[in-house]
Amino acid sequence: MGQKTNVLTLRKRKSQLNLLSNSSKAFLYGFQFLKNFEKLLSRKGILVLEKTLNFYNNQAFLTLTTFFRSNKTIFYRRKKLLKKSAINLISLNSNFLKLFSAQFNLFSNDLLVLNFKNINKQLNKRLCAYFYETIKRFNGVLFSRRFNLFIDFIKFSSFFAQSKINSNSYIYLLGQIFRVLPKRKHTRFIFFLKTIFKIIVEKAPYYFEKQSNILKIKGIKFTINGKLQGKTRADSSSIQVGSVPIQSIGKNVDFSKLHVYTIYGAFGFQMWVYRN
Repeated sequence: MGQKTNVLTLRKRKSQLNLLSNSSKAFLYGFQFLKNFEKLLSRKGILVLEKTLNFYNNQAFLTLTTFFRSNKTIFYRRKKLLKKSAINLISLNSNFLKLFSAQFNLFSNDLLVLNFKNINKQLNKRLCAYFYETIKRFNGVLFSRRFNLFIDFIKFSSFFAQSKINSNSYIYLLGQIFRVLPKRKHTRFIFFLKTIFKIIVEKAPYYFEKQSNILKIKGIKFTINGKLQGKTRADSSSIQVGSVPIQSIGKNVDFSKLHVYTIYGAFGFQMWVYRN
């Protein structure tokens, strides 16, 4: 009997040119620049979903797709209730100046073209309201003292249902929810995911059925491996909603995986998303 073919290596993927340069030094400098730039934005409460940095002649093109997270401190700063807001903004600007002066000068480029895309402006408020009414009962169980993360997850689920973000960004937020949960809430987390996936596959398409440019999600499969509920041996649990043709090459199936480190050990997340 022959071995199974790895479909992930054969399936066509969307090609994204990142750090396109003939120089190995430019590649290393650009990789370090992107990592530090992403860290600075995360301190401000801005999550980078996609980033590309390419070089052409004497120009560098930086493209960012970002998501602004819900944070109470940002709300207080807008209301001018914190006296340290000006100091924080000045320190942030100085950090940006240090980054550009220290690392960008290493490139042989004279001009940086920045394309900044804010995905928050494309939020479907009706879909977010439906998500909130459906999963608000999980707020006190899975999001104890993390209400901002709960709001971010609702927005992320809305963007994910509209195919505005990929599965890598979505599974990252799932890992943030799971990593601090006690072992008695692991079963509740799995039931929570099943509820969310049913909404994304079955209910969400009715909120944007008039928009023909959106890739609708036909099926989601999620697998979690690890010591669930604090067991001595690792176990696996799988959730599938809709149809997911994993062994088909011509289908549009997005795959992502993540390692989540908790006090009970490391857990492995795997996710398949089938879009028509």
